[in-house]
Amino acid sequence: MSNEIQPTKQRSFSITLLLCFLLGWLGVHRYYTGYIGLGILQTLTLGGCGIWSIIDLIAITFDRYKDSSGQPLEDYNKNLGYAVLIVFAILLIISYATAMK
Repeated sequence: MSNEIQPTKQRSFSITLLLCFLLGWLGVHRYYTGYIGLGILQTLTLGGCGIWSIIDLIAITFDRYKDSSGQPLEDYNKNLGYAVLIVFAILLIISYATAMK
């Protein structure tokens, strides 16, 4: 039996980004990256009324988000992050413009 500490598997940037974009208001990306307690809190508050989810999306996009063991996300892709952030901004503007009519 070995007493060596096994490194935890790095979580995927792409999966974390897409989970945050699609289900961030439920905190699914938090569960995926090992933050179970924060995931439950984010689920109960619907992503902090959306604000928490937006902050997480920005942190993931700019590679500032770590998993629960402190490791950076694997396979960081700046272009994918920017694309998702731009799509999110466009959807936000369209929904705001629609609500103002």
